Amino acid sequence: MSESGFTMLEMLFSFSIFCLMISFLPLLFQIIFYDHAVEARIQKMEWELFISQTKKDIQSSDHVEVVNGELILIKGEESISYQKYQNVLRKQVNRKGHEVVLQNVASVTFSKEENAITIEVKDLFHHFNQATIFSFISSVENGVEEE
Repeated sequence: MSESGFTMLEMLFSFSIFCLMISFLPLLFQIIFYDHAVEARIQKMEWELFISQTKKDIQSSDHVEVVNGELILIKGEESISYQKYQNVLRKQVNRKGHEVVLQNVASVTFSKEENAITIEVKDLFHHFNQATIFSFISSVENGVEEE
């Protein structure tokens, strides 16, 4: 007579497979319900860092101009440029290097008004950021400083 049933060994094996499958559920839920808020917070911190570094560069430069959608800073013998490249904003010194200063950029606009530079960025998450940075460069014409 043959009795079919689970032995203790079969039961432990089945339970271990069940526990293994259940342990992957939180990871699966995390992948399925990925929170884009984390990505947005990182993008916001990156924007704040970018503005802080750019403000430092602009305020320590000798000359600032916007040419063909690029922000160009002249500091002594160096020319520092900020430009959009693919989906990043990069910084180059003397047209060399590739320092990524902002990621996930859909569009960027630089505009110059007297002693201020306005930077407008739309990211790939459709968020719009804008900052105005005032430089310490004074306009000098015919040896007379303008105020």
